[in-house]
Amino acid sequence: MFGKLYAGELKKQTSKSAIIAIAVIMAVLLLLMAVLFDSLNELLAESVPPSEAQSRSAEVYTEESVEALLEYYRAALKDAEAEKAEAGFDYYRNPDSVYMYEGYIAMLEYIKGNELYGIELTTVIQGAPVTGASVTAESFITTAGSMLILLAVIYASIVAGSTFADEYKRGTIKMLLIRPVGRGQVVTAKLLAALTHTAAAYLIMFVCTVAVGYAVFPAAGGDAVYSFNNSAFTVSAVSNTLGISFATNLIMLMTYAVVAFAAGILTRNKVFGIITPIILIEVAGLIISMFGLGRFFISDAAEWSKYVGIGNTLYGGADFFISLAVWIVWVAVLTAGSYMAVIKRDAA
Repeated sequence: MFGKLYAGELKKQTSKSAIIAIAVIMAVLLLLMAVLFDSLNELLAESVPPSEAQSRSAEVYTEESVEALLEYYRAALKDAEAEKAEAGFDYYRNPDSVYMYEGYIAMLEYIKGNELYGIELTTVIQGAPVTGASVTAESFITTAGSMLILLAVIYASIVAGSTFADEYKRGTIKMLLIRPVGRGQVVTAKLLAALTHTAAAYLIMFVCTVAVGYAVFPAAGGDAVYSFNNSAFTVSAVSNTLGISFATNLIMLMTYAVVAFAAGILTRNKVFGIITPIILIEVAGLIISMFGLGRFFISDAAEWSKYVGIGNTLYGGADFFISLAVWIVWVAVLTAGSYMAVIKRDAA
């Protein structure tokens, strides 16, 4: 019975007009970005020889350069810690420079401890490889993906925010809730269908971005230094940033789908269900961060990519395990609220 309910919700939530609109916009934006970045590469090629353009996206460390950089970042860290002490609570309204410098120091100490000298290593900044003197396939894919993610959020919001709101608007909610299945199963089927649509849409978008990236731009190749939450350093292929980008963006998208789903149920309004995640991203998160509480809000907690590599835009006091706890609480509360709203409400 549940399988049929889930399949029915998948079909019901499929909006051909929304799919076509998002697909057209995605194709146009991908084309424009590919042309723009390819033109940038041509301009750079005129001033930088191709052999240097590729290598300048990575760093070749020596014992001397590592020691010099460690001295520089340790001094910078000391200054940042002094600024943090002087700023007090105001420090938490701005990017966490202490966290960033600690990350660079930990990375350099990892390189020093493992004697990773004389080889090209790309630094990963918040889940993305550093772009040097040319745009590579990997840097294009991660950059384009970060720009296109808003399209995926819009699609997820349309699907998840509309699923119950449309039932209320059409007056079919009563017939839905008196079916010979539990209300909890109805909520689960609709939520899983919305998450399935979200994942499928993003997968297609990601595959298209990867295809364009490798068709137009050269692969970076080589290795990069990865870290997690300023620790657990390792060296792996630059291309692995693509998997990180996909996974972290998918988690963020699923989170916003849950937000839209809950908003659509609690307000019984399709518009509120759709725009709530957008407002969280563009407005509420920014405002709350201005008060130094950004790390406790769902829009910040859902962005896990900033903990892979060196984090340079984290708000003061941010930490992956804080974000994980905040994320779990928000998702649990929103999901529980969705179930309770349907189970306890009068279907009329």
